[in-house]
Amino acid sequence: MKKSFLLLLIPFFTFSQGWFIQTSFSPAQSLQTVRFYDQNTGYTTAPLYNGSNFNIHKTTNAGQNWVSQNSGYTSMRFMAMFMRHPDTVFISGNDGIILRTVNGGSNWVTVYNEPALQLWGMYFVNSFTGFVSGSTGRIMKTTNSGLNWVNVASPTQTSLNSIYFLNENTGWISGYAIALKTTNQGQSWTNLNAPSISPFENFREIYFFSENTGLYVSDAGRVVKTTNGGTNWNVMNSGTTQSLFGVYFINSATGYACGNNGAIIMTTDAGDNWTVQTSPLAEIHTDVWFTSANTGYISTWSGKILKTTNGGITYINPVGTEVPSEYSLEQNYPNPFNPVTKFKFSIPVSGNVILKIYDISGREVSEIVNKPMLSGTYEADWDASAYSSGVYFYKILSGDFSETKKMILMK
Repeated sequence: MKKSFLLLLIPFFTFSQGWFIQTSFSPAQSLQTVRFYDQNTGYTTAPLYNGSNFNIHKTTNAGQNWVSQNSGYTSMRFMAMFMRHPDTVFISGNDGIILRTVNGGSNWVTVYNEPALQLWGMYFVNSFTGFVSGSTGRIMKTTNSGLNWVNVASPTQTSLNSIYFLNENTGWISGYAIALKTTNQGQSWTNLNAPSISPFENFREIYFFSENTGLYVSDAGRVVKTTNGGTNWNVMNSGTTQSLFGVYFINSATGYACGNNGAIIMTTDAGDNWTVQTSPLAEIHTDVWFTSANTGYISTWSGKILKTTNGGITYINPVGTEVPSEYSLEQNYPNPFNPVTKFKFSIPVSGNVILKIYDISGREVSEIVNKPMLSGTYEADWDASAYSSGVYFYKILSGDFSETKKMILMK
């Protein structure tokens, strides 16, 4: 006789999509960064190879619409951005270019240009003083709102990426297998001898909570943290092996990082532990930024802006209260579908559940679930708005159970 048990302590959520595709730029562009000044006004940028100079994009309505702006350059990769005000924004990138606007992007003015240089990091500590960093260990500083830039003594020839300042005196720069620190307004920089897995490991972004506690994100899913000012460093449990590109903390405990192959991770304990979140895209996620505790944005390699309004959490809806007697994965419905379909699956034993989507070539295109779950029957949705018509496969893994089924997206 079939036995039934009441499942306790399982919240009955309605499905809510965590991260979704808000904007798809056309033609497709490899967005490099995304920044917001407040809940409404933000910028993103990407190189265009069709002869167009309109490669800076601005929103004033929380990403619902983006207006393209003329940078004055075509096929140019801008890598870093800093917003002093909704109207005062700086951008830097290849060819040692630094752009500035003081009128919300109506005009962008080149304030620095050095063709052999690449500038990947930028940070302003006040309205007048800012720093950029880049190739060959270059560090430059301005004290007149970006009108002039002067070289600062650098202890390395290694390429430098991210810059972060805690206050006007104390700041850090990360780069290829290197982390630097200043305590005298950037006049001099000290190598913190941060650990790396190779000389080519890219510490892509660095962030500090205080003068003693900070972290950087890098290749192979490495989140490396110090609590004593860089004397000792420890590798945290990031939950991913994908290379990480961006990190953003909304407060002293809660932060997000993003990276290769759709990686999105979240921490609620200042980076000690991370949980994996679900992205609708399996591609490079280049940058992440939050405008509130729940609202965030991610820029991606194929020219898309992802958005969340619930902190990136994807809720899976439990169906019924009985413990199933066996594993199962039902046929998606509807099928064919356009653009949303639903999956129903059962797990008789609590454990980790992975549900992924693959295209006809076997390439992973989306991860719906990857987390520990209690025994039960569940439903989850997939929004395929960003994908083309065709045959797709969905596969579940839990314990020793594995099953794959076919579905058709028909637009």
